[in-house]
Amino acid sequence: MMSKKGSTKKDPKKKQSKKQSDKQKSAEKKSDPKEDEVTMTITQDAQAPAQKTKKAKKILFASIAFVESPLQFLSALEAHDPAEDLLIRARANAKGMTSFLDAFDSAWLPENITLERVGAKPGILRRQNFERIYIGDACSGQVHKALALAYLERRMPEVVILDDGLATYSTIDILTARRGPLVRPRQKLKASRAIMSAHVADRLRGLAPVGRLRWHTALPVSKTMRKAFLKTGAEITRHKFEHLQTLPTGGSHPRDNPVIGSALVADGLIRADAYRAWLEGLMANGPITYYPHRRETDEFLAELSRDERVRIKHVGLPIELRLVNLPPNSTIRSLPSTAAISLSTLNPDVTISVTEIPAEWWTGASADSLRKSLNAQSVKADVDT
Repeated sequence: MMSKKGSTKKDPKKKQSKKQSDKQKSAEKKSDPKEDEVTMTITQDAQAPAQKTKKAKKILFASIAFVESPLQFLSALEAHDPAEDLLIRARANAKGMTSFLDAFDSAWLPENITLERVGAKPGILRRQNFERIYIGDACSGQVHKALALAYLERRMPEVVILDDGLATYSTIDILTARRGPLVRPRQKLKASRAIMSAHVADRLRGLAPVGRLRWHTALPVSKTMRKAFLKTGAEITRHKFEHLQTLPTGGSHPRDNPVIGSALVADGLIRADAYRAWLEGLMANGPITYYPHRRETDEFLAELSRDERVRIKHVGLPIELRLVNLPPNSTIRSLPSTAAISLSTLNPDVTISVTEIPAEWWTGASADSLRKSLNAQSVKADVDT
């Protein structure tokens, strides 16, 4: 009996051996190659969405720019945010714009920028919601109409003021003031236009306290102007024509002294005889190459071209694009102008000789503030904001 019971008693060593065997089988089962493949497949599938998210393109926001001059166009390119889809609407019938747009290579446009040769229209603003609007000429009647009709009862998006020559200073002064229409110096508006321009000015001023008004500029900004504009809640951002400097537009340059033409005579701000005398003084030192301003009259240029000491170079593209690669130690002569400021920024190795406009040159058609800003070429740009 004892032996029989002994024969049925479990051996502890065998029991332990069986547990070890079961663990080994379980381990072998977990390490089965086929099951590892399944596990790996599941893991890869689970990671796939994360990998796709990393490769996904950044969502772009929509912006539009209304430009009416070559400088405004170039300023829009400099202001463009890589994270935005920008539609540039260029007013092709503005003087000098058709020749500029014909000469401008579309390959020079940054990615995500589309160009259309139509000006500011309220329809595009009604059909599509833009997160940002760039304005080249804040005093343009066409721009005023588009903004007034499209945003009469709607919230206006962020607005960025672009450089429009030295007249931009006047625009910033108007927007800094508590009231007043957006109007160019010397410009007289009809009653309906005056009401509309005052309405648009007020709407833009209203954007400043909520952080939706900005000025993007390459111009030097006085401390007084900077402080007054920032005090409204608006913002100032700066550029140095970074995109423009990458474009292959320098071309060949004549050895004759380059002179930048001015529109001050055509605009009725300075006397034609005084301007002609200034050019005579330059030509007394040798022949000149004259780069006309787009608003200079054909009659004046025809008369000037009859002088054998003058070589007139119609560039099509803005002077900033043509003279960006001027050889070092060159000297460019000019009256106060935005081009003089731009070229000094683009090519610091070139001397820009600017002649301050004497009091007797002025016709009296311009405000004192404009005359002061035009002659304030010695103003230092404040610290970048």
